[in-house]
Amino acid sequence: MKKIYQSNCIILAVIIFSIFQTQTLAQKKGTVNRSFFKNGLVAKEFYFGADKMLDSLKTYHIVGGLDERFYFDENNWIDGLCQKFSSDGKLKTIWLYKKNVLIKRTDYFKEDNLKNKAKVEENYNTIINNNELLKLDPNNFGLLYGRAAARLYLEDNVLAEFDFLGFKSQLENIKSNPSEAKKFPSLNKDLAEIYSRLSTIYSRFENDNASINYKLMAIQTDPTETRHYFNLGAYLATEVHDYRLGIYYLNEVVKKIPSHNFAHWVLGYSYLELDQYEKAAENINIAFENEANLYENGYGNEESDLRTIRGLAYHKLGKTDLGIADLKEAIKINPKNSVAHKYLGIIYYDLNEKEKACEYFQKSRTLGYEKKYFNKELESYINNACGTSSSNKKGIETAFKDLPYIAPNPAENAVEVFNFPNEDFKFEVFTVESKMMLQGISSNKTIDVSRLFSGFYILTISGKEKVYSFKLIKK
Repeated sequence: MKKIYQSNCIILAVIIFSIFQTQTLAQKKGTVNRSFFKNGLVAKEFYFGADKMLDSLKTYHIVGGLDERFYFDENNWIDGLCQKFSSDGKLKTIWLYKKNVLIKRTDYFKEDNLKNKAKVEENYNTIINNNELLKLDPNNFGLLYGRAAARLYLEDNVLAEFDFLGFKSQLENIKSNPSEAKKFPSLNKDLAEIYSRLSTIYSRFENDNASINYKLMAIQTDPTETRHYFNLGAYLATEVHDYRLGIYYLNEVVKKIPSHNFAHWVLGYSYLELDQYEKAAENINIAFENEANLYENGYGNEESDLRTIRGLAYHKLGKTDLGIADLKEAIKINPKNSVAHKYLGIIYYDLNEKEKACEYFQKSRTLGYEKKYFNKELESYINNACGTSSSNKKGIETAFKDLPYIAPNPAENAVEVFNFPNEDFKFEVFTVESKMMLQGISSNKTIDVSRLFSGFYILTISGKEKVYSFKLIKK
């Protein structure tokens, strides 16, 4: 498929993306366009000049602090000295660009841990080697794609996004032309992979709707690929915290591949959050059967790793010593694991060792737990264990199993709302682009969705004091 990509994909992507952002800015009549993480911190900033052309963009870490900074010339080409920083503010990488051509890349240090060190090194080497080869063959798709995938792994998000937007545009153009599409038998498979990669990038900036939509598009484009089902299920569970919908897609994976250790890992996490501790431990132990694969083929830096999940599950099942051992090993592997620190705090608090509990809760806060997990709280734990008080003290978080949810989801004809006090209530259904598709009054907590086309929607329902929003997938 090399001949598809004879144009410069990055240039194409920069132009497409900057035009979209300029239109958004014009609506806001400003010079800076921002998006935000769920914790309220800035995720991206786009700076425009008086000519309304993109001058620069910045991305940020979810815990705060500058991540990437890129500059653009009058043609929307990357131009100048661009930078990437670690979450603790250290200069990590610089790129020197001249009119969208990479002149030089310099890496000052590499972030890794005991489990993913080899994988990190491999991706850095891919970027370095492919950059050299692309000087001789700048339109080689294999080299461009390999570099884009390595950029994605290393979270060089701006460059990876521009790469994959360029690939997406060209593949969709080919697919729209049936006579041309026939020449490329793997077109759907390739396009689904691009959708999947883009969904990963948008998930990092907590743009849930865009990420879910791309993941679902990947399934619809290539329904034979099990990995796309896993990606959607895992994201719904770990990022959107829609555990029940996530479990649906993860179980589709397990039906096809019973030993799928990634699926069992996330199933364990999901059941832990729903307080189903036996199922959590059962799935985690299956995932442990091939633990090395999780680090070889995953990102290896997730805080809710196998030991962290099983540690709390074991404690809740009365195996506290095993649980503590798991959590301490998780911290040894990743000292920045704020989740493991919180879980150890919970265990020691349950054991009435409040001083130890306080230390672990405070360390979890120092590691940014509350910024990373916007929908969970730490303050009540700290107040109870440390004997502190606060004027803006939060209440103890409601268990996820007790929150309102809809089922069945995915839906065919109708959905019912559970854990919701009202029998009849107002509802609205929107597309990802915020177009209203349905509105009305429920009937005995049931909503008819039979008229919707297959796809991803946002369902909102109105209670007495709050409007609830749900991710709805129509079969």
